[in-house]
Amino acid sequence: MRVRVASAGTGKTTSLVLRYLELIATGTPLRRIAGVTFTRTAAAELRQRVGAGLEAVLESGGYLHLAPGQQNRQAFEEARRELDGATLTTIHGFMIGALRLAAPTMGLDPEFNPVAEWEGEALFEEELRSLLLLASDPGHPLHLTAERLGRSAGSDLLDLFRKRSLVDRFEAGSDERSEAAVELFEAAYEAYEKRLGATMLAPGEVERRALAMTRVPRAMERLRDRYRVVLVDEFQDVNPVQGRYFEAVEASGIEVEVVGDPKQSIYGFRNADVGVFRRALANGEELPPLVSSYRHGELVNRFLNKLTATLGEREMGFSAREAPSIGGAGEATSVRGRIEMHWVVGDEPVAELRCSEAKVLAERLSALHHDLEIPYREMAVLARSHPSLAVIEAALEEAGVPAILLQGRGYFERREIRDLYNALRAGVEPSGVPFAAWLRGPFGGLSANDFEAVLAAPEPLARLRLVNPAAAQRYDRLREIVLLPPLEALKALVREPLIDGLSLVSFLTERQRENVDALLFTVAGQPPASLEVLLERLDLLGRQSDAGDVPQTGEGIELLTVHAAKGLEWRVAAIFDLGRGAPPNRDSLRVDPESGRVAHRGSPEFDLAGSKIARREEAESYRLLYVAASRPREILLLTGSARGGRAKGWAKVLELMSLGPGARPRETAGFRLGVHRVRAEASRSTGRPGSGSSAPVRESAPWLDDTFPTHPYPPVFSPSRLKTVQRGSPLASTRRGAGRPADEPLEPADRRREGVVEPAEMRLRREGVVEHPHGGEGLPNEPGEPIRPGEAEEYLPGRASAVGTLVHYAISQSWRPDDPQHLENLLAQEVMFPFSRPEQESMLGEVAELLANYWSLVGAALPELEAREVDEAELPIALPHGATVWQGVIDRLYRIDGRWHLDDYKTDRIVDPGLYLAQLAIYRRAVKEARGVEPLARLVYLRSGEVVDIGADQLESAFEAAMSRDDESGSRPRD
Repeated sequence: MRVRVASAGTGKTTSLVLRYLELIATGTPLRRIAGVTFTRTAAAELRQRVGAGLEAVLESGGYLHLAPGQQNRQAFEEARRELDGATLTTIHGFMIGALRLAAPTMGLDPEFNPVAEWEGEALFEEELRSLLLLASDPGHPLHLTAERLGRSAGSDLLDLFRKRSLVDRFEAGSDERSEAAVELFEAAYEAYEKRLGATMLAPGEVERRALAMTRVPRAMERLRDRYRVVLVDEFQDVNPVQGRYFEAVEASGIEVEVVGDPKQSIYGFRNADVGVFRRALANGEELPPLVSSYRHGELVNRFLNKLTATLGEREMGFSAREAPSIGGAGEATSVRGRIEMHWVVGDEPVAELRCSEAKVLAERLSALHHDLEIPYREMAVLARSHPSLAVIEAALEEAGVPAILLQGRGYFERREIRDLYNALRAGVEPSGVPFAAWLRGPFGGLSANDFEAVLAAPEPLARLRLVNPAAAQRYDRLREIVLLPPLEALKALVREPLIDGLSLVSFLTERQRENVDALLFTVAGQPPASLEVLLERLDLLGRQSDAGDVPQTGEGIELLTVHAAKGLEWRVAAIFDLGRGAPPNRDSLRVDPESGRVAHRGSPEFDLAGSKIARREEAESYRLLYVAASRPREILLLTGSARGGRAKGWAKVLELMSLGPGARPRETAGFRLGVHRVRAEASRSTGRPGSGSSAPVRESAPWLDDTFPTHPYPPVFSPSRLKTVQRGSPLASTRRGAGRPADEPLEPADRRREGVVEPAEMRLRREGVVEHPHGGEGLPNEPGEPIRPGEAEEYLPGRASAVGTLVHYAISQSWRPDDPQHLENLLAQEVMFPFSRPEQESMLGEVAELLANYWSLVGAALPELEAREVDEAELPIALPHGATVWQGVIDRLYRIDGRWHLDDYKTDRIVDPGLYLAQLAIYRRAVKEARGVEPLARLVYLRSGEVVDIGADQLESAFEAAMSRDDESGSRPRD
């Protein structure tokens, strides 16, 4: 295999065109050459460029240094005639063509249909659900195997399906759960392949069948008869199965030449493996690298050379061999260019630093537009994540700078798309979440009171006709609409005047209308057979992480992720949010990237595979930075936030180059490094940015130095947070919402006393090293799990908070731990979403245990529910006192034998009633003032099963002590 390294901007496509012309000149017909690249767009461009090269040879006698002479003119004329039918396609397109050549031999219909990956996943998921349902029968041969995987079986096996391009067959690890996963996957995959039959192939199956074809001599003989040479572009982005396929094609006698750049291998999430390119580089014939950049101006090129040298010599993402020094060429040599770096530093929360960073970048882009007259359409802002794009989009809008979000996230979860989905679902069946969403959405338009009345009624539609006849008429029309063909039903929902005489389109913004139009085009392009098929498709697409908004129209700065920017270039490119770290990996099942062995959480192999995956992801993150930095032709802007001046994420790489947040600010010709502090608001200058104009000095207002009295509690405060104050936390932290959440069972010190390992991040927060961006609500990691890079600044709900929330909600709904449906309901709660399946199972077990303890108390220490004359759960209260409104929720208030009781449920491991006296006292006072009764208050400890009665005198004393802090501040009670 012949291999060439081609860095960004060095004319890789031109070199491929030249190679085509060289092969034609030496006697290889165009029809015997296959050109293979990564996308259809790239393949179409390559076809056009090859055609232009042929024309150049025929019209002027040469192309670059190639001058074949008149004796070869006939070969080039023949190639021009063959161009339209020549093989210039994607990797899957080439594999599909090869399979069609030997379809009967491979057990395929020659006219088999390729299906989209999402459609293949949907078919596999159906077969998987069927298998798991059958395996739930104790008599099924896979029953015990499925039992070993438990509730995580579905998500684990879907994850394996998405990784099937890593190996042609998975190998089980040493633990029984991994063995069970592989056995169940093979059974489900066998059923899936039978369903595809000989007439359908998804991309993963195209790869596997093509690799199997290389082991059939007769089939490969057909391929050799068709092609002599295969030229593969972007070879750094192939996955292991694709790599093995091309290696086998080469071994069969077909010449394979590949070109690529290991520094631009960034598609690991699609199973791409840069190791395939490196294996070809090590074992094949290495061609001279391309070392002349036709894209980058002088300073941008110098910066890229310094970046690649810094990373290459440290083996960070790529080696020095893979990063040759690049020189300028062509028109790029006449462009000097510019490099700017701007760091925002401070002790403020990272989110606040990012907002200030976005304002700095918005001002610099605006200044370049005005000072250098660079059109906004020739600029782009790149970020490694979609949340970063949302921050810069808001800052540009605030600065009045036009921007276009080229690829947002969550298209199928957009409000306007979900409104249509819910309307269709509600039209089929007036029940569940879709019907409720329709009632409160734009079509139903019910008030909160009418909404509750309809949902609570035994006959919702009858109640709807009483409370809102107009909405009932709209629903009647909806029932007619869903009987139409799917596309016509969608068009009717969008265009008919169903909302007070107006259509849905009338209420949508321009961006929302574009998204709705895109949905109509999508459905029209592949009309589903029935409404149910359409709804299932929308359900599946809504779960796809890479389904984004349709690109915005108009002109402005383009905003997109680095992955979406690969292959593109701009005159000005900015990299925003250099300080953001990579998201944590929370897989419950991993595939070793080297051996293909499957490992489940809890096994030693799982951690080993995790360390390998982490190293690969870290290396890819450095390559991602190179891809981002190589997009501009003339000007590169880099901005980052560094809390406390500490470099994180890509900022660490700039630090290695002596250009990090701790570097000395400086400015020279074509280079600027600035360090900024947090700014409260963006510049309000209406003139040209950076013009230096200033407003006239005015006298200060007489009230400028006046201050308001301070209070120990914020204007609105939860009684459950009082224990934070009681434990001695600073009031300033209390105001920010710092401290342990109300349902957190133990403080770190208590956890140590109980022998529970304190998470590293909680220790850092307790010692003041790390501040939680959301006031410390929740623990991001399990006890003893190490903190991951970048995780301290990204919020994830804590397990203890989630468990407490679920327990309280389940008690309020009278759900029982022995009812499977009730447990399924708990799994569906939103608070569960951030956790992996094994974490959810563990949490559900803890919740079930606490619920069992609760029900054991009912009828013993607590009265039976049926014996209660009045019983109210989750009762909200608001008690104004002093300068604070105390707002919270009473777990249970009920009356029995004429006496009122107030119960507060606790999930603490240690019984310490003193922590909650003030909280209970406020709840009791709120009931007294609202209803004129004084309930008996008690704490119900669900772990230990203890019920602690709290006397009225104790509660009054606690109330006075808590309120005295407010009185001492000089505030006055409210009227």
